[in-house]
This record gives sequence, structure tokens and C-alpha cells, in this order.
Amino acid sequence: MKNIATAIIFAKIIITSTFIALLGVGTSQAALMLRITDTSIAGVPTVLMAIDQVVGGGVNTTPDVNPGIMGLLGTSFSTSNFFLTTTSGSSKPFAPNSNTQGNLFLRELAISSANGGNLTIEISDNDFMLDGLGSNGFLSASIAGRLGSNPLNTVQADYYYNTSNVHFDTIGATSLGSNLFSGGSGFNGDYGRVAVNDVNQPFSITQVIKIHLEPNFQTLSFESDLNVVPEPEVPLLIGLGLVSLMFSARLNKQKSLFS
Repeated sequence: MKNIATAIIFAKIIITSTFIALLGVGTSQAALMLRITDTSIAGVPTVLMAIDQVVGGGVNTTPDVNPGIMGLLGTSFSTSNFFLTTTSGSSKPFAPNSNTQGNLFLRELAISSANGGNLTIEISDNDFMLDGLGSNGFLSASIAGRLGSNPLNTVQADYYYNTSNVHFDTIGATSLGSNLFSGGSGFNGDYGRVAVNDVNQPFSITQVIKIHLEPNFQTLSFESDLNVVPEPEVPLLIGLGLVSLMFSARLNKQKSLFS
């Protein structure tokens, strides 16, 4: 009886672990992070941080206003040159993240500046790990928004995938390239996709948005989306296709016997 009870407990552990693995991208304690760097036209840069589920503020940190929702980070930043109204980001386990999609989303409701300057917004998360039919995958991204009225205002968006699995690490990372948008109207960019390796091992993804706003209360708003998905292996896809054809042929044969 003791051996049977032990076997039942072991089976429950295996089933629970499998269920958790299927529900999420990973089971680690990695946290979504935002980093803001304000580089004034004349002065010392100001760096501020916000971390998912951290509600305590400090000299260089701002609290998460959504502490009850894992993977959903919301905050507001204020520096000597910029005011950021409702900066929000999302990552695992928040939808659409799953065991077959890693998603990192950033929304800026409004950024304004009276003095002008340069602002860098970085959002990053690590310990993504996807379940595909192989180890390869694809990285894709898009951005859209409005950038003040001054044609000298600019936004540069860069996106990174790194098997170093370190927050904000862009050294040696796979990049989608870089787009520079000018002010005076709305802007949008679709970065297509690039191939990445080892999506079934822990990795980090990072967005880096570099902003330049001229003085006199220029404003900016945007949404930026970064995705990683696994790529099915071609031989296995062919095998699945053949199995599907065989099943279809057998089903048709059975129908003909009863018709």
C-alpha cells in the first residue's frame, strides 16, 4: 500500500508540472522591467526604474500601479525634462503570452517636454522559453504613434533577442534593425521578422525606444509590440501532413463502405 501511495503522489507531481509547463512561457521568477533615461540638452542623465509587482518607490524607482496582475506593469515617470503619463507594459504570463508565443508590449499614453531633450525608454524581460517542434523561431515587431508637430522631433525603435537571458542586454543580441521616424505627423513601422535560435532555452527580449523632443511642450504617444514564436521543423511538418492524408483516406474508405 505504501508503494502505491508513493506512486500516486509521484504521478500527481508529474501531472502538475506538465500542466504548469503547458500554461506558461516559463516557471521562473523573472520580472518585467522598465528603465527610463533622461538625457537633457545640458545636464546629467537621470535614470529611473520600475519593476513588475514592486510597489515601493524610491529615489530612482517608481511603483507598479498593477501589483495584483502578474506580467502587467503600469507606472508614471517624471524627470526635469519629461513627464510620462501612464507608461504601461506587459509580458509573461499576461496574454497573449503562452508556451508558443513570447510577447513584450509597451504603450506610452503621452510624453511631454517643455525644455526638450533626449529620452530612452527600455522594456525588458527574461526567462522566456517556448515549446516548439524544434529550437528555431522568429522575432518580429511593430510600432505606431504620433510624434509632435515639430519636424525635428524623432523616435528610433530597436528590438533585441538574446540567449544571454539578461535584462536589457543588447550585446551580441539578434536585432530586427533600426527605424528612425521624424515628427510632424503619425508614424508606424512593421519590422518583418528575422530568424532566431534556441527558443526552447531561456532567453531575454528587449525594446529600446530613443526619443528626441524639441522644446515648447512637444508631445509623443505610441504603442510598440515585440513577439517571438517557434518555427516548426519541416520534416516533422511533412510527417504530420502525411499522417493527416492517411487518416483522411481511411475516413473516406470507411464512408464508402457504409454508403
